[in-house]
Amino acid sequence: RSSDLQCEKSYSSGLAYCRSKLANVLFTRELAKRLKGTQVTVNALHPGTVTSELVRHSFLLSISWYFFSYFLKTPKEGAQTSIYCAVAEEMESVSGKYFSDCSQAYIAPQGRNDDTALKLWEVSCNLLGIQCDTRSEEH
Repeated sequence: RSSDLQCEKSYSSGLAYCRSKLANVLFTRELAKRLKGTQVTVNALHPGTVTSELVRHSFLLSISWYFFSYFLKTPKEGAQTSIYCAVAEEMESVSGKYFSDCSQAYIAPQGRNDDTALKLWEVSCNLLGIQCDTRSEEH
């Protein structure tokens, strides 16, 4: 929701995490439209569930992380999709997409909403205190 983008009215760590992932996809799609024709590409990606210190401040999550660590990716494995998107020749002209495990992945309907992507762009500019051109080739 763009009306409470910074979760000032209500906060849930899980919901905030989900919203941030959705915002990454929406922002990437809008930025790709704005960069069309410039030979600059942008993509969003999911590295997978990677062994990290993300849960270091939560005792319960740390215990869960320990028991499920066999199923988690190492940092090196988690980096593979980022590396693929950055250097693979076949990615040279791919932009505005979402990747997981070095492959294009499904984007839920909420992440494909062009109106929401534009609204996020505008709200982001407003939060930054900068003037953004709200026009793109496809708007």
